Amino acid sequence: MLGAVLALICAGTFAWSNAAVRRGVISGSAVQATAISIPAGVPMFVAALFLFGQASIFAMLPLESTLVFAATGLSHFIVGRYANYRALGAIGTNLAGPVLQFNLVVSLVLAIAFLGETLTVLRILGIVLIVVGPAVASRDTARSAPRPDFTPKLAEGYIFAALASVCYGLSPVLLRFASHGLGLSAGLAGGVIGSTAALVVVPFLLLLGGQWRQFRSISPQATKWFLFSAVMVYVSQIFYYMAISLAPVTVVAPIAALSNVIRIYFSRWLNPEHEVFDPQVLIATALSFLGVIAISASADSLPLPHSWLAVLGWHWP
Repeated sequence: MLGAVLALICAGTFAWSNAAVRRGVISGSAVQATAISIPAGVPMFVAALFLFGQASIFAMLPLESTLVFAATGLSHFIVGRYANYRALGAIGTNLAGPVLQFNLVVSLVLAIAFLGETLTVLRILGIVLIVVGPAVASRDTARSAPRPDFTPKLAEGYIFAALASVCYGLSPVLLRFASHGLGLSAGLAGGVIGSTAALVVVPFLLLLGGQWRQFRSISPQATKWFLFSAVMVYVSQIFYYMAISLAPVTVVAPIAALSNVIRIYFSRWLNPEHEVFDPQVLIATALSFLGVIAISASADSLPLPHSWLAVLGWHWP
């Protein structure tokens, strides 16, 4: 239960972070957003470790776990976050959301293959709904009347959203594996290791291709939103790392995916002129949300005839 509650808090704060960074990339860039957000991770994870965990956990982590945590930090905080921010800048949170929700499919497939978790009829149904969502969202979007302040760059947005979804989908499985059942402290220690690895890499990335000049040209307005988003995204990550150390991937990942629904409300409030709210986007989000519910549901808890429950009780492997 605690893992599910932590995952729900993660979903809300991540949705708020996405809406805030979308406001920032209106006048800024994905490079600026990523570079500003990374440094906040180490002190926030360290503070959370001292508040909720035990610093002595580092001595208990095997070298393999340390390396996996570091690799996860680079994949999630550097590649995944940059791709996410690039997608948000190109097509907005509402168009990117259904594609980003593919991370759930990646997580479940890997959890089944490598962590021994199972695939049920309801989870299959959920995956199908989540896969259908992006197809609905992209249908006829190119012919939709653009807003005066926002014309989506569909190819760029969908490519980077897909890359982000793969990176984000890998994270829970790697974190669950690296935690080795050591509990909440191990998850927070993994956050410290991962955010430190990302922080070390950032200066080298800024030296490539004139990125440092672009970073220095950031506007005060974008800086404000990027800083706010940085705090919120690491609040989200802290709860996510704790949740994944306490509960299975098949529980945490679907609940965390609710951020793709919650973000709609934040987007309407913060960025009404810089989002697409066409009916197909809302339909896609609803389908994806139904998919999340199906994946999270237990057949035993449904008021259905025994014959139906027998079918829904099938699992693989």
